[in-house]
Amino acid sequence: YYQGAVGGDWTNAWPPRVQPGDTILVHAGLYKDQRFKYGHELLFSGGKACCTTTWDGTYYLTQSGTSERPIVIKAAGDGEVIFDGDGNYNLFNVMAANYNYFEGITVRNTDIAFLAGNKSIAGSSGLTVKKCRFENIGVGVFTDYSGSKNFYIADNVFIGRDDSTHLMGWYGPPWTSFPDYPRPNKSYFAVKLYGSGHVMCHNFIANFHDGIDHATYGLPDGYPNMLRDKMPVSIDIYNNDITNISDNCIEADGAMHNIRILRNRCLNQAANSLSMQTVFGGPAYWIRNIVYYAPQGSFKPSVQPSGGVFYHNTMIANVSGLGARGISSNMHFRNNLILGEMPGEEIFGMETFTNYTSSDYNGFRPSEGVESSFIWNSPPFNVFADYSQPREQRKFKTLTEYSQATGQDKHSILVDYDIFRNVAKADSKDPRRLYKSDELDFQLRSNAAAVDAGCILPNINDGFIGKAPDLGALEAGQPPPVYGPR
Repeated sequence: YYQGAVGGDWTNAWPPRVQPGDTILVHAGLYKDQRFKYGHELLFSGGKACCTTTWDGTYYLTQSGTSERPIVIKAAGDGEVIFDGDGNYNLFNVMAANYNYFEGITVRNTDIAFLAGNKSIAGSSGLTVKKCRFENIGVGVFTDYSGSKNFYIADNVFIGRDDSTHLMGWYGPPWTSFPDYPRPNKSYFAVKLYGSGHVMCHNFIANFHDGIDHATYGLPDGYPNMLRDKMPVSIDIYNNDITNISDNCIEADGAMHNIRILRNRCLNQAANSLSMQTVFGGPAYWIRNIVYYAPQGSFKPSVQPSGGVFYHNTMIANVSGLGARGISSNMHFRNNLILGEMPGEEIFGMETFTNYTSSDYNGFRPSEGVESSFIWNSPPFNVFADYSQPREQRKFKTLTEYSQATGQDKHSILVDYDIFRNVAKADSKDPRRLYKSDELDFQLRSNAAAVDAGCILPNINDGFIGKAPDLGALEAGQPPPVYGPR
């Protein structure tokens, strides 16, 4: 990558050799620096130059490619290529380089595998990381620089440091009752990106605090006169397979509009699975995602988000956005399956500033032992929207009572776990159990009540089979999506 390398004072003396369009093939082997030994390439390697990192063990890659001619670093194909960080903070630093491309390598034993940007400091664009494996890491790929654009993070495996044998949350019951609470946060997230035009797809992720996040960041740059080039917009998160997460499976937190979360499978999240805390205006599209075992709920609309579209999701956990921090605006639910998992919880609760928030054509399975299964708090129905006055509180025992009183979910139905080929209610007596994807089949039985019970949503469920679209993430008679690496 550079014209030379030395592990002493002259570390930064060599200018880049690599140019846009170049490909560096890395042969099989273990690439691990002796970063604590000064002059290691002279004293400890038989006189051969061996390494390119400084005392901190970081590869600082500063040469940029172009969108048409990226700089490529990939496995040569003759065996596994392992870059070992030797317990360092950051292995690959690409904050100053655009359009670098990595494929087929294994990264392990580092806190941050790819550091691509820091807020208000610097960041890169055009980073591609595909078909790589990450082991014993704290963070996989990270940028919260608002000018970062067009990352492609695909077909990777991210294995975090958190305990792989059981689930553990970071706050609240039931986790506070266990002797190993609170568990150290050894792995923060697999992927967290800010900026625009990013794609995160077909990754497998396990044993982290969070799975895939849009970086929370705060108010967009220049607010209220946002800078168009720095807006967090146009982001795709799809077909990822995520399990054993102590907080959220996927976060849209901090995004503005046109963020699409499609066809992801989320199993075993100790807190809420899907989060939009907050989304600035939206829309954030949540379509055909599967959630199973999220003891604190499948969806977190917190810090007053707006513009959420929830279509064709299968959520084996309640949906509840209540309380002062959970008030939302302009939310829409269609063709979802929402089945109760934890006893004593409402199955569907919304608190909204807007009476154009809507819900219909869903399938509900209320939890046992609940006084109010449905909650719909909004301004008086003759008020279009009200962001300052308290909402009217409305609680209902049954779907019929809720629908008649609010006008919501008039075409929705009650369902149970027998609509699926093989899905049972999670065991609430064993909250730390991890459920495996090969134990579950979310496809609908041909005679299930959820079949043909949905409404037509153009460009969303075109090509449905039967009289009408089915409820939930999977259409009966169609093959399920590929989750995780292809």
